Amino acid sequence: MTAVPREYELMGVACVAYPTQGDAVAHIRALVKGGAAGYTVAINAEKIVRAQDDPAFLALIQAALVKVPDGAGAVLALRLLRGVRSAKVDFPRAALQAAAELGNECRLGVVGASEDSLKGAIDVIRRLYPTAQLVVQRSGFVPEETLLEELRIVRPQLCLVAMGTPKQEHFAVRAVAAGIPCVFVGCGGALDILSGHAIRAPQWMVDNYLEWLYRLVQQPSRWRRQSSLPVFARRLFTAWTLRRPT
Repeated sequence: MTAVPREYELMGVACVAYPTQGDAVAHIRALVKGGAAGYTVAINAEKIVRAQDDPAFLALIQAALVKVPDGAGAVLALRLLRGVRSAKVDFPRAALQAAAELGNECRLGVVGASEDSLKGAIDVIRRLYPTAQLVVQRSGFVPEETLLEELRIVRPQLCLVAMGTPKQEHFAVRAVAAGIPCVFVGCGGALDILSGHAIRAPQWMVDNYLEWLYRLVQQPSRWRRQSSLPVFARRLFTAWTLRRPT
C-alpha cells in the first residue's frame, strides 16, 4: 500500500513532502485507484506570500486534495522549518506517468491552454506516454458549461487543467460539485512547456533555485509577480530564526 504523504505547516500554509518524483507518481496512482475527487495546488514562494495576505486564497489552498512542493521556496521552507527533505516535484509529469502506468485503469483528460499549445502537448503526451488512455482534450477557450458537460459524460479520473491559478482551482471546485469524480491537477503553463511554446529553465538552474531568474529573463513582465520573492525570503528567515533553539 502506498503511504499517504504527510502534510507540514509552512508559515501558515500546508504542503506535503515527497522524497522523490517517483513517490509523487505512486501517490497519484493511489488517488486514482481509490476514486479520489478534488484538485491539487502547486505550492511555491509566491503562493505562500499570497496565502498569508489573502484569506480567500489561503482557504482555496487548504481545501486542495494535495498541496504539492512545486517551487524552490516550498522545498527550502520544508528543509529549514521542518527538517524535511523533499523533491521539487513536477506534478503534471508525475500525473502523466501515473496515467501511463495505470493504462486502461485510468481515463485521462487534458484541458486548457491555447489550441496550438494543446495540440503540441497532446502530440508529446501520446509519444512519451503511449499507454495513457486519453479520453478528452479541450483548449481553455471552450465555454465552461460545454466543457463541464463533456467531462460529465466522459468522466475522466485524472485531468490536467492548464488555466493558471486560481482559475484552474475554481474550475476544479465547480467540476467536482457538478458530479465529476476526478483528480484535477492544476498545471498552469505545463502544456506550453510540453508543446515547446515555452522553454523550461536548464536543470542546473532548477537544482540551484534559480528558475525564477530564468523566467524573469525570458519574461521581464513577470517582475510584478516575482516581487513577492524578497518578501518570502524575509518572512522565511524570520520564521527560521524564531524556530532555532536559543
